[in-house]
Amino acid sequence: MNRDVKGRDTSSPRSLSATAVDPRGRRNPTKSIFAGGLAGGLEIMITFPTEYVKTQLQLDEKAAKPKYTGPLNCASVTVREHGFLGLYRGLGSLLYGSIPKAAVR
Repeated sequence: MNRDVKGRDTSSPRSLSATAVDPRGRRNPTKSIFAGGLAGGLEIMITFPTEYVKTQLQLDEKAAKPKYTGPLNCASVTVREHGFLGLYRGLGSLLYGSIPKAAVR
């Protein structure tokens, strides 16, 4: 078993946040920023389709003739009209602003 200076086991795989600490126990700011940005970007990419559907339904409520009957209908209509990636329309601009914010948190 491999151990670092503080006696921690280093033989098993570690999380990204754990690798941001050097053998002396000091944080590496570059790795911390990268790990934070990556985690924030992945979080947004996972939750974005749900937020997209929610926003479409909120906008649809104000229409004279609603286009969607519910969340599943909204998702299926979007996929039918724009393909699966249609659920990710507008993701780029959100990532552009959110990754740097998550990186420095």
